Amino acid sequence: SSSAVIGFSSFNDSYYFIKKHGLFLLIGTIFLLAGLVIPNELYKKYAIQGLFFSTILVLCPFLPIIGIKAGGANRWVDIGLFNLQPVEVAKFFIIVFVSTSLAHKKELIRDFKKGVLPILVMVCLPILALLKQPDLGNAILILVITLTMLFINGMRIEQIVILILSGVMLLTANILLHSYQLQRILSFISPWKDPLGRNYHIIQSFIAIGSGGFFGLGLGQSKLKFFYLPLHYSDFIFSIVCEEGGFILALIVLGLFVGLFYKGINIAIKSKDRFSFNLAIGLTLLLVIQALINICVVIGLFPITGIPLTFISFGGSSFVTSMFCVGVMLNISKFSKRKKQQ
Repeated sequence: SSSAVIGFSSFNDSYYFIKKHGLFLLIGTIFLLAGLVIPNELYKKYAIQGLFFSTILVLCPFLPIIGIKAGGANRWVDIGLFNLQPVEVAKFFIIVFVSTSLAHKKELIRDFKKGVLPILVMVCLPILALLKQPDLGNAILILVITLTMLFINGMRIEQIVILILSGVMLLTANILLHSYQLQRILSFISPWKDPLGRNYHIIQSFIAIGSGGFFGLGLGQSKLKFFYLPLHYSDFIFSIVCEEGGFILALIVLGLFVGLFYKGINIAIKSKDRFSFNLAIGLTLLLVIQALINICVVIGLFPITGIPLTFISFGGSSFVTSMFCVGVMLNISKFSKRKKQQ
């Protein structure tokens, strides 16, 4: 119901996005099954190679011919069937590397120099490549997941506080060096200024959410999808969820992510070893936190970041990799059950 209008206008086919999403669903299902059957030990064995592969992959959008620049950022690669956003693949391999490192270091993680610092240095390789694109939103997401995993594994609180303060200082410097990021922050602070200019997007999102009320206008009844709200079928689809389904449907969507979080943590707790525990934790945080960030952006709690709503926003890269992550989590769950039975 959100993409029919733009599908007909841009491609003379109201079902254009549905057909394309159907393809993503098929590919995603194949990847989910692959994640279910591939042994997790294989990821652990090639964790370092995966991290370097991620860094190279994130740099691919800068290559001529295959690299795609849009909206002032180099974030996509043309692979034929669809445009791949390399960061979606990189997120998985970064989590694998952090999980492997934590499994090896164990109690050593309480030592900053020997435990935490080597992990952070390696994770910063793909993050620096992301900042070059630039993709500040995903860089912050990866750092949040990494620090959370380190904290869960015993990193000292005072070390986390120092790292967060250092990160805020670097983030401030990065924003001041990039005028478009500074404009986003100013728009976030004063969302009602310049309603037809830089704040048009978020104001239209507010209108969509407010129009839905408690029960919504009804499926297919959105008014903002008629070219008032940009990216209403991708990054801002939650606005249409609120407009058509109201507070009730928005609450259901949030409830589904809460359920996903609960199930993911449950899988991690019952996992067979430390690596599987951290991998399940990391993937759960990835799927849920990026959804939370997207929702916070749409309702005006965070500046606009470009991070999609997990499983719901249109886009092949995010959907297919998210399905693969679910397959890996199901694999962890399967082997934990098998161990319990034995």
